[in-house]
Amino acid sequence: MHFERKTFQRKTRMLKITRAVLSRQEITLRLDGRVAGQWVGLLKESAESALGDGMNLTIDLKNISFIDCEGIALLKSLMCRGVDPINAPLFVVEQIKKCNGSEG
Repeated sequence: MHFERKTFQRKTRMLKITRAVLSRQEITLRLDGRVAGQWVGLLKESAESALGDGMNLTIDLKNISFIDCEGIALLKSLMCRGVDPINAPLFVVEQIKKCNGSEG
């Protein structure tokens, strides 16, 4: 089943999060846009809400256009809690390496 939600956005400086409920215990957050700045907090709230409800959470990264180190840190933190990121573009993998290199 395919869910599509059309929204009007100004350029690609935003993050759209679409919740796809797969079952009573599984949810996917589909991300479109930038995971940076204030949008990292929005993703955190959305993820915490799903995890707080006891859901198994997957985050679909296929349509993100940018992720900053704060976004990578959140993603890694969620992964440690059992969240499954899927469809990560190659630049996300490279950004993870870059952010790891800048620590400590």
